[in-house]
Amino acid sequence: MASNGVTIADEDGDFDDWIEIYNFGSVAINLSGYGLSDDKNQPFKWIFPAITIQPKAFMLIWASGKNRRNPSEPLHTSFKISAGGEELLLTKTSGRTLSEVPAIALERDTSYGRTTDGNGSMKVFGTATPNKSNSGTAIPIATEKISINEFMTGNVATIADENGTFSDWIEIYNHGTTTVNLSGFGLSNDRDNLFKWRFPGTLLAPNRYILVWASGKNRATAGQPLHTNFNISNANDILFLTNTNGALVSDKSVVYLEPDVSYGKQPDGTGSWVYFKEATPQAANMTVGSNTLIKPPSFSHKSGLHTSPFNLTLTSENLNSVIVYTLDGSEPDINNLSGTSFNYKNQYPYDVGESVGPILTDTYTSKTYSAPIAITDRSNDADRVSIKNTVQAPLHTPPNRVRKATVIKARTFVNGMGSNTSSKTFFVWSGGNPYNLPILSLQMNEKDLFDYNNGIYTAGIDFDNWRVENPTNNQSYRPNFSNYWRSGAEWEYPVNAQFFDTSLNSVMNTDAGFRIHGNNSRGDIIKNLRLYARESFGENQFDHTLIKQLIPGSPLPYNEDFKRLLLRGNVSGGFIANDVVFTRLMQPIFNGVTRIQTAIHFFNGEYWGITALRDCFDRFHFANNFGIDPENIVVVDCKAGRCELDEGDNEDYSSYEDLRDFIIDNNMNVAVNYTQVESLLDIDSFINHILLSIYSEDDSYEIKYWKARDIVNDGFGDGKWRLTTQDFEATLNSDVNWLEDHTDESGQDNNLLLHNLLDNAAFKIKFINRFADVLNTGFKKERFEAIVNQTFDEINPLLDEDENRAPRSRFYSNSDKTRLLTWIADRPAILTGQMNTLFGITNTVNLELNVSDVAAGHIKINTIDVNGRTAGVDENPYPWSGAYFKGIPIVLEAKEKPGYTFSNWSGGVNSTSKIITVTPNSNMQFQANYTVIDDFSHLAYFWLFDAMIPNDTPLQKVNSTYTRNGLVAEIAYTSSLMGYPFTSTSPNWRKASLERKNAPTLINYSPLANKDTPYSSQIMRGLQVKQPFKSGSLENTLQLNVSTKNFKEIKVSFAINSDGAAQTLIVDYWNGTAWVTNGISYAPAITSEYQKKEIDFSTIPLADNNADFKVRLRFGGSDMFANEGKAVLINNIAIEGIEFGLSAETFTQIQDLKVFPNPTNDEIKIQSDQII
Repeated sequence: MASNGVTIADEDGDFDDWIEIYNFGSVAINLSGYGLSDDKNQPFKWIFPAITIQPKAFMLIWASGKNRRNPSEPLHTSFKISAGGEELLLTKTSGRTLSEVPAIALERDTSYGRTTDGNGSMKVFGTATPNKSNSGTAIPIATEKISINEFMTGNVATIADENGTFSDWIEIYNHGTTTVNLSGFGLSNDRDNLFKWRFPGTLLAPNRYILVWASGKNRATAGQPLHTNFNISNANDILFLTNTNGALVSDKSVVYLEPDVSYGKQPDGTGSWVYFKEATPQAANMTVGSNTLIKPPSFSHKSGLHTSPFNLTLTSENLNSVIVYTLDGSEPDINNLSGTSFNYKNQYPYDVGESVGPILTDTYTSKTYSAPIAITDRSNDADRVSIKNTVQAPLHTPPNRVRKATVIKARTFVNGMGSNTSSKTFFVWSGGNPYNLPILSLQMNEKDLFDYNNGIYTAGIDFDNWRVENPTNNQSYRPNFSNYWRSGAEWEYPVNAQFFDTSLNSVMNTDAGFRIHGNNSRGDIIKNLRLYARESFGENQFDHTLIKQLIPGSPLPYNEDFKRLLLRGNVSGGFIANDVVFTRLMQPIFNGVTRIQTAIHFFNGEYWGITALRDCFDRFHFANNFGIDPENIVVVDCKAGRCELDEGDNEDYSSYEDLRDFIIDNNMNVAVNYTQVESLLDIDSFINHILLSIYSEDDSYEIKYWKARDIVNDGFGDGKWRLTTQDFEATLNSDVNWLEDHTDESGQDNNLLLHNLLDNAAFKIKFINRFADVLNTGFKKERFEAIVNQTFDEINPLLDEDENRAPRSRFYSNSDKTRLLTWIADRPAILTGQMNTLFGITNTVNLELNVSDVAAGHIKINTIDVNGRTAGVDENPYPWSGAYFKGIPIVLEAKEKPGYTFSNWSGGVNSTSKIITVTPNSNMQFQANYTVIDDFSHLAYFWLFDAMIPNDTPLQKVNSTYTRNGLVAEIAYTSSLMGYPFTSTSPNWRKASLERKNAPTLINYSPLANKDTPYSSQIMRGLQVKQPFKSGSLENTLQLNVSTKNFKEIKVSFAINSDGAAQTLIVDYWNGTAWVTNGISYAPAITSEYQKKEIDFSTIPLADNNADFKVRLRFGGSDMFANEGKAVLINNIAIEGIEFGLSAETFTQIQDLKVFPNPTNDEIKIQSDQII
């Protein structure tokens, strides 16, 4: 087996390649001195120790490269098997070849063996049988002599495609003697979709090459340049070439490659894989290659906070290597040890007649590592980055030296070839994090920032050229005359972005691209940035958890992937505080508003100021958070009443125009017309975006429409247009009645949309009621004031240091806070009056809502659920009251909790319908009444296995995360191996252990046990019980210790599967003196897919009302002593029962508290979902 993924693990728990030897003779053979090799020129590449193989016996040798020859322990060769194909030889001590087998290209977890053990023909087995007789069904074998021969994942300047784009590429080579027609062959980076991209009719002659661009452009026309529909992820993908019969012809795991370095076979087609600094696309691999994977240096200390200075040691695993590092943000380069200079300027002719200012010079330099590097608090060092001018106005130099960190990048070089770069940031601050905010450390080449000709964070040559052409122009303040106005991919530069949480633990460290973001804000000293995740730099997605707010309505609420990110701390058309406050106000209510996480950012180790991490609204944001293919997303951008296609095809814009024109040109009071609009426009999204603009008195009105081009589901992929808002800096403009403005029929087209839609009675009621709903909840004066105070309390302690770095206008001043608080005092009443006037409403009425039992359910009014999960609603809201518009029909819905049923409405209406429509003309009261369901089986306990469970940690006890009776149930684990739990230095580490496993399932999941949160695979994990399941008289055991006090008719349920580690589940319970099975009912079989198991104790009196009830789970199978790295997975454990004898209903979400690792030798970590 040349690609062992999960088939069988060695004694270290590694899934290594393996070779099986079989003695099909009648006498034992001493293999001492025999050779095993993957190289004909070295038949004794690995030599057997003194070990004997008995007749009809099998022997497994791990082709791991670990080179272990102790005959009393598992054997490991000094080489590995290439999954792409090579020869294997077994040679006698005399030099005679006993067996020669081609290790053909194999898919993962398939093997190549003889049909009859020892002397049969060779075939591929879908189910491998290591150390056992070969059996199974044959899999097609490829006969074509073609191979993936070379590929490149970081093509920066090696070769361009027909469009001038430097894309990833894959080279295919025919090393056979016959021409191969590639028509219908598959090329893929997805094991589950081997025909992800297909070749057109293409002939590949012997000894010829064909280049396929892995660009994602999806071009498959014979005779034209070929482009796959995927890119290559640097070091995360496997490439597969498959013939039309489905047989694997060639495959290769992608390795990390430096820019413009390729990985290929030498000699072509059949040789070993080596690294080429000089790539040869569509030509023979004849340049010098290296077979060594050059690994980046190891750091003696981790990134983040250190309270005292230390010496940093860098080490390399590669022999004859040199470590090169930088401290200035530039890339370590063995050819830049003397430094490279660049020109920049600090003085420009800002005012008419001023001198042009001198050209200055700075350098960026790489260093050779020879001794530990002293890492100290550098805050008293002279400023370097902060004293370079970023604008055309006179230079601002910080009066006090800025706070500093130490940034370091390091690479390993062997024979001139370099590893990937490892980048770190160290904060040596004795007092800890002074900000109580996340810190974003950005490392980039200062030439990319400040170079006079090509820097994008400076005024540069573009401003000087403008001044030459406009010597008397006094508009030098405008940003579009400077280098920093440059935009687009051409002006995107590399950056290392390392994000730290408030404890200064690193939560993301990746290489990316950056550009300047914004319009007039580009002219500020501290500019806004866009960060771009690209495979050519590093990862294809940013993965971090700093933005914690959930996106309302998102089917992927716990998504942590970001394709692009904004660092936006400045605004240019208003006040930053307005923008932050209104964004935070609306974000939990409307998914068309960005999320914000205030942060501090550093440039190359120097404090750079306050910023904010935000979503970037583009097709990738919608794809990541709403589950739609980014290629199927259309975005239209509208600013100042002018709209244009932002992302998509030209015909997509016509789809937007068709919607707009249909609403403008047709009577929306005609039912069929409005129904047509409802099929094309998400009405709720449209109302939400417009009411926020009206409420906030925003005069910029910059929005985006987006949709799925092709309908893929009935959710966000339904093909309807939805809206987002850009920002709220230009708000509080109280000189205009914005409700009238947005409904003015003489206004712009976007205003006409609302005006015409209001002609429809159903839309008008929906619009009016949505305003009332949010004014009573999310837009309440008290909530607005709390957000204002929170925002300024967060920022105020940081303003002095920020101003020292660079003064900013309209930046969180006390007058900004006063203006916001003054505005909200009158805004709800003013807007309510405007609504009354526009719609001819005489007054508002007060509606009071109540429930007969707060444990039984809650009420939904129009669009809001009156419970603590709705923004602006108290945790215990009942009785709740709100002001609604007189004469406007409202909709009330009674919602039930498990164990209760709705009975009737009382108060202002008597009805037994759960959903009622009422038209209030005066103050009214409504109560939803519920009754208890007799003999209802309540969820008593639940175990939610999520990321709060530490990973790679042996567990001994796991407490329930939900309880109905206020008590705690536990899972106690006993291992089959003595001494459990083990540490990472033990040979038994992660054996016979209970661990977290990232294997979520919806089966048996309970939203009730997770604060009514819908199932999301992003937050769910699971537990695994690992082999061996037995050792001597010991076995792996899960014991549930629970109190069933005041419960009867108990049932235990969970989801379970196994990869072959066990075939049956064994359940018993403790009767006080022994473990017994009397009366238990369940299905014992365990399958390879998750299935629900329910253990029914309803007929067992001992299970009822028992303060010390114990259930034991064990496992059975064909070989419970096996140690192949396999496991049983278990998830969503629930215990249910019928309550009796309780005077009041109670249920509790238990504090989710984890303390790990256990045992520990140094420090412990504590995780909690509540304040401790």
